[in-house]
Amino acid sequence: MKDIHLWGVKQNNLKNIEVKIPVGSMTVICGPSGSGKSSLAFETLFAEGQRRFIESMSNYARQFLNKAPKPDIEGINNIPPAISIEQKNTVKSSRSTVGTTTEIIDYLRLLFEKIGKSYCPTHHCPTEKESVTEATDKVIQSFAGKRGYILVEITEEGRVAQGKKLHSLLLQDGYLRIYLPKESESKPSVKAATKKATGKKATKKTTPEVVVAAPGGITQSEMGTVVEIGDAAAIKKGLPKETFYLVIDRMSFNEDERGRIADSLTQAYEASIKYNTTLISRKATILTTEGQRLQVSEEASCPVCGYTPPPSSSKLFSFNSPIGACPTCKGFGNILDIDEGKVIPNSNMSLAQGALSPFWMPSAAHEKKQLLSYCKKNKIDVHTPWKDLPKAHRDVIWNGDKEFFGVRGLFEYLDQIKYKMHVRVFISRFRSPFLCPTCKGARLRTEANHVLIANSNINDLSSVTIEELHQFFMKLELSTHQQEVAGEVLKQIRSRLEFLIRVGVHYLSLNRETRTLSGGEYQRLILANQLGMGLSQALYVLDEPTVGLHPRDNDRLISILKDLKELGNTLVIVEHDHDVIKSSEHIIEMGPGSGYLGGEVVYSGTTKDFYNYEKSNTVPYLKPTKNWSPLRVVRPVDVESYKVKIELKGAKGHNLKNLDVVIPLNRLVAVTGVSGSGKSTLITKTLYPALARALDLDYLPAQDYAGLDGVDHIKNVLLIDQSPIGKSARSSPITYLKAFDAIRSIMATTLEAQARGYTPGTFSLNVDGGRCPACKGTGFEEIDMMFMDNVVIPCDVCDGKKYRPEILEIQYKNKNIHEILSMTVSEAMNFFVAHPNIRKPLSVLKEVGLDYLQLGQPANSLSGGESQRLKIAKELSQVQQKSTLYILDEPTTGLHFREVELLMKVLNKLIETGGSVVVVEHNLDVIRGSDYVIDLGPEAGKKGGNIVAQGSPEDIMKVKKSLTGQYLKRYLEEHTATSNGK
Repeated sequence: MKDIHLWGVKQNNLKNIEVKIPVGSMTVICGPSGSGKSSLAFETLFAEGQRRFIESMSNYARQFLNKAPKPDIEGINNIPPAISIEQKNTVKSSRSTVGTTTEIIDYLRLLFEKIGKSYCPTHHCPTEKESVTEATDKVIQSFAGKRGYILVEITEEGRVAQGKKLHSLLLQDGYLRIYLPKESESKPSVKAATKKATGKKATKKTTPEVVVAAPGGITQSEMGTVVEIGDAAAIKKGLPKETFYLVIDRMSFNEDERGRIADSLTQAYEASIKYNTTLISRKATILTTEGQRLQVSEEASCPVCGYTPPPSSSKLFSFNSPIGACPTCKGFGNILDIDEGKVIPNSNMSLAQGALSPFWMPSAAHEKKQLLSYCKKNKIDVHTPWKDLPKAHRDVIWNGDKEFFGVRGLFEYLDQIKYKMHVRVFISRFRSPFLCPTCKGARLRTEANHVLIANSNINDLSSVTIEELHQFFMKLELSTHQQEVAGEVLKQIRSRLEFLIRVGVHYLSLNRETRTLSGGEYQRLILANQLGMGLSQALYVLDEPTVGLHPRDNDRLISILKDLKELGNTLVIVEHDHDVIKSSEHIIEMGPGSGYLGGEVVYSGTTKDFYNYEKSNTVPYLKPTKNWSPLRVVRPVDVESYKVKIELKGAKGHNLKNLDVVIPLNRLVAVTGVSGSGKSTLITKTLYPALARALDLDYLPAQDYAGLDGVDHIKNVLLIDQSPIGKSARSSPITYLKAFDAIRSIMATTLEAQARGYTPGTFSLNVDGGRCPACKGTGFEEIDMMFMDNVVIPCDVCDGKKYRPEILEIQYKNKNIHEILSMTVSEAMNFFVAHPNIRKPLSVLKEVGLDYLQLGQPANSLSGGESQRLKIAKELSQVQQKSTLYILDEPTTGLHFREVELLMKVLNKLIETGGSVVVVEHNLDVIRGSDYVIDLGPEAGKKGGNIVAQGSPEDIMKVKKSLTGQYLKRYLEEHTATSNGK
């Protein structure tokens, strides 16, 4: 079998490497952060595989595809078309849901189009269409042995003619009798009901009073009268103006009369179209002498009231189509409205202090003046906190009156001038989505929800978990005809749901918005989708697929990866997880260090030989031979007697079951549990917003909770996630740590700089002065190539050095500003040895393992793990960590085993200096190094949201119900046995 052969790879920090990857195998690329794993896997392998595949297409097709830039590489042989599955969730649209991403909703729509049965919203009868033959069968079956009439309704509004003209037309056609229904006395009349609903006087109608719809749509009503219209008296009196029924025939409904019934129904169908101009389809009414009534129609309609559903098409069930979308919210499920929480972020403030945020904007000075003068005139106290103002005062300020426009009036005025960009931005700051009053979040028009399969509509099926949906479809039985029509669709739905369950996202529902998923969940959705497509002979490049997965779910994921490989695909996985590394066939380890110290191939070969390779940085952590470090100094926690703690009571957000949680402070607390058990809901969506609001730091909406105690024990709370530290190419580690100001001051104090009149601002990249005028200090230019990808090239004016030539002439210790920014952290520490204000923040970067970064490296080129550690370093470099609570969401993402050790040391240092740390984590090394563990579960989604166990790691391991405890126990036993040489 051939190998994918790459040589002369110099992408980013890769040092002219050569590597071979067996086709049809599962290869893992491991190594420290910044060692070149992603550069090799994504920016070289995937980019070249995708580029070559797209090059083979026509020019027309290529203009619609996003092509990865050509990597810096000498050559590559035998590369298949490549598919990248990254852990970044880049979806921002609220129209994208789990159902649309996995394409299951498309199959569901097709299934409802083909075998869904439409029901009347009022009478809950199936809407059926009957040909003359089917109508005859239905009449004989429903009314066997009874006598009655076949009638045609002639409505008040839609008659083909009026008065004598219609009368003579009926007589001319040979109709001699009409049936007048009896107007019901038992209920308020139709007139009264219409007047109440519309405020208009109703025209008199004599629709028969429907009592109950029996199965088959038969209703019972009081009998009216049959009137002759052929005699002189009737002609003189004329036809009634209200709705009446034309008598087509009177007969007994027996099998012997089948031919006569069919003839009469044919005649009735024709007459219904002939005498009613508003009818599109033919219909007839059958009435027995006992008052039982049945409607039949050539178009699908309710046999009781004639409700006609819209034509069944898959677009009717799509909220992305105008045919199916709810007309109120246009298929979004919510409508944007002014959010009181955003307009009044802090209700403890008074009007004079700026409680109404929009009025205190610089652009609203005039409106603010009007507000204060109105309050003065109407004796509204502007110094009382907003929440303590009388409700009448709050309402009039919010809704306005004749004298003052109010908050709503301000936004109504702004809506009229929102063609201006800054006005749209202003409005958006104070609006939030609220549940659509029409569809209640279902996104579809109401008619779509009256189409059912096994008593469930498409909204019901989209709202349940994937696991419950899978059970529904496994139990669903189809008739022979339905099986022929929709058998393949049902097979696809079942198999795709199975894949989703296997990748461990069984707790999601199809209507969950994709943008609310974590990176790991999104990646696993795409993985399941790829498996459902069944592609073969492709190259899949995956970025840490185990992110966000509990060890329990790793086995399922690995079996999915093996299935992809069995289809004939090649898998290249960037991963740090023990289980994935052990399950691979081929390993490439990058290293030996990070940044400029990495970029080399440390090992490339089979997994079996990898475990005996002595120079590896990874092997010692996979099979420890030294005495295994405990990773923590035991800090005991006895929650009952522990004094410094935060208590969150009654947390009920999403799937949380009214939890009371105690978080001991000055300790490392790990929140664990299977994916979807409620960890992020509890910590990042409930605890953090609640604390931030209580400390007056931020006013984010929090999930439901009853109370919060112990806030007085902390002065600050910080959420440190993996989001980029800056989006601009001018943002860098040195600017983020605020040490660049000191470097610019040093450059400005040199004799040459002073002689030229340069200031620290001259050396800034954010303002004009010393920066290159062509690239504005970014060091590169982006050229629009029209129908091709934009090309990024170094700026030809400054040659990528970001500054004007005269600025680069200024030197400090024989180095100009560009050369200083090109230094690594460890080089700069020696260079600025006499400047503690620069050296201190840099020494912290060394502590968190980022000493390989260049000072001026663009922030948008850092990985998620690097960004997160940079944020921790910034906190460590601050003077005060005491009484601060640090919240970290999966900080080990993208970290090598060695870096996890470094991270634990840093977190412990934060605690030693008086801080407190809460981590949401699956990594067993972090869990075993924690002081206190809160384990949620026992399962995901509805089956989660409970506290399964809490206490020290040793306490958790004793709880048999705790999946985390059991996996931690097994992990420790395996490693202890290995390190003792057993």
